[in-house]
Amino acid sequence: MTKEEQRNEAILRIQELTKKFNLNSNMLDFFKNGKIYGLDYVEDSKIQDRNKLISNIIAECQNEYNSVVYYYFIVDINIEGYNLELLNIFYVGQYQEDWEIERLSENNEVYIRTYELSSPNYPELCFAKVNSVDGNLIRTS
Repeated sequence: MTKEEQRNEAILRIQELTKKFNLNSNMLDFFKNGKIYGLDYVEDSKIQDRNKLISNIIAECQNEYNSVVYYYFIVDINIEGYNLELLNIFYVGQYQEDWEIERLSENNEVYIRTYELSSPNYPELCFAKVNSVDGNLIRTS
């Protein structure tokens, strides 16, 4: 699998998401210009060097897992009194036979990689239900 094939697949996924959820064109515009569009919904982060950490995680995701990242967003959640900042990464994996599973499903789920920023060494792979708010893609579960 070449990076060009993965990039083409990412463009197809972005186009599908944009059409399905009436997204603004930022995600595709950024990607076509060699950048990754990301949104940050966390107001008061307590993590030092957060932007550098996020850049490192995305670079690691692309290098270590031979994937192409095309979108990310960060949200904070509270679980039993603990505030967690989650980095949700949308990507195209290295194995073409997995692409069908990674793509948007009929149930509006996408296969993503999630990192808790205070302990980013333990990413989780999961199916996340998505929707849009104000023309931006968000995770709803």
